[in-house]
Formats: sequence, C-alpha cells, structure tokens
Amino acid sequence: MRCRSRVVLGLFFLPLAFTVVGCGVIDKLKARDRLNKGVRAFRDAEYELATGRFKEAIELDPEFLDAQLYLATSYASLYVPNGQSEENVRIGEGAITAFHKVLERDPSNLNSVKGIAGIYFNMGKFQDAKEYYLKNCEMEPDNPEPFYSVGNVNWTLAYNKLNPLPLKERWDLADEGLEYLAKSLANDPDYFNAHFYINLLNREKGKVIVDEIVEQKPTAENDFILAGEDVKNVAPLIKKHASDRYEEYNSLQKLADEHYELAMSIRRKVEEESAAAAIGVIEE
Repeated sequence: MRCRSRVVLGLFFLPLAFTVVGCGVIDKLKARDRLNKGVRAFRDAEYELATGRFKEAIELDPEFLDAQLYLATSYASLYVPNGQSEENVRIGEGAITAFHKVLERDPSNLNSVKGIAGIYFNMGKFQDAKEYYLKNCEMEPDNPEPFYSVGNVNWTLAYNKLNPLPLKERWDLADEGLEYLAKSLANDPDYFNAHFYINLLNREKGKVIVDEIVEQKPTAENDFILAGEDVKNVAPLIKKHASDRYEEYNSLQKLADEHYELAMSIRRKVEEESAAAAIGVIEE
C-alpha cells in the first residue's frame, strides 16, 4: 500500500516537473528569438530597438551571456563621447554595467574589457580607462593598440591645462607613457599612433622643463610667454636661465621631431597605397 501511495504521489508531481522544464525551454527559445531580432536591428543601426530586444532576451533568460554582451555593445553604440546630458550619461553607465555583468561570468571576455576602457575614456574618466587598458595589455601582449592607449591616457592626463598636475607627476606620466609606446612599437614598428604620441610626450617633458625653470625663476616667466612654444625661441631661453637643462631639452625635441617625421612618413605611405588601390595599381 505504501508503494502504491508513493507511485501515485510521484505521478501527481510528474506533470508539474514537465511543465517547469517546458517553460524554461520555451523561455530560452523566446530569448534566442529576441536576440536574433536585436542583432538584425543592431546591424541596421537601429540601436534603441536593438537595446529593447536584448533586454527582453535577458528578462527571459538571465543567464544568456550573448544577450548581455550585445546589450552592452548596443548601449556603447548609442553613447555620444563627452556628451554631458543626463540621458547620455545614463546610456554610458548602462554600457559599463552591462559589460561588468559579462565579466562577472566571463572574466576573460576581451570585448568587455575593451568596451569598458573605451567608454571610460570617452567619459573623461581617464584613470578608470587606464585600469582597463592595462588589463587589455595583459590579455593581448602582442597587440600594439592597448599599449598605445596607455600612452594616450598618460599624455591626456599630463597635458591637462584646466587642472594641471604637479610637475613631477606630469614628468612621471610622460616617462611611463613612453615605456608603453615603446612596447607598442615593439609589436608594430609602423604603428602611426605610437610614433605620434612619442612625439607628444617628449614635447610634454620639454614643457615640464620650462615650467620647472619658471617655478624656480619666476622672473623668467614673461620671457617664456613671449617665446610661445617655438623651440627656436625657447631653447636659447633655457640656455640663458638653466644651462644645465639645455642639452636635455634639445634631446627631447630631437626625439619628438624624429618620431613626428616617422609618423608622417607612415601616414603618407598609407595614403599613397590607398590612392593606388583606388585606381587598381597595387600588385597582388
């Protein structure tokens, strides 16, 4: 009698179990359908519609990682760099939150690391961006781009004229940035951006030398203001007010000039190849 009762009890719960499993499968199928519709909208650049579809997919299947990644990417596409409106900030933060949710489940998701870095940079949150560019460097040690991006962030921080950093911090940022740009060139000697920012960071170090001289000799400030940023005018003033920094300053300008010329040479080559390809004269 007890056995019969157990069998009856088991049969009583069996349809309920099938119903629960069935609902789960149906929800996953619905989620996949919403994802596909969202992807089509995304490819058609209908990002708001795509965002809605991806949200629906996640509501149906909270564990759907692809939908979460597409949602983050869709938010990132809607975000306007440096836009200060509440709506734009909300979209940017939504993208970062969505990318973080992907990383919680897949810490090695490269697209999420890159996405967070890019959004933070475009928000002007450069230290946060740098943290994720450094993660990108660890994940892609042979890719020149993330190493360049660290150099770019460091120059942006050092160059800040509205809220200038202490002179030593500017100098240290420039040095660190140059180290990462050198790694970028080690991965790709013809990487235009790396050469261009080596040029900028060496010039920034030259400006730090000028600011240090003015800090030590305030009476020299007017001379340097009149000289502007023309090296031909600035160099003699450095020799006059701080002769021990003259060779160092000239060396920095020489390095800057060399890498600027290399950058321009690479740009010209790319432009020439593009023009040649347009008229079909490049050999396969």
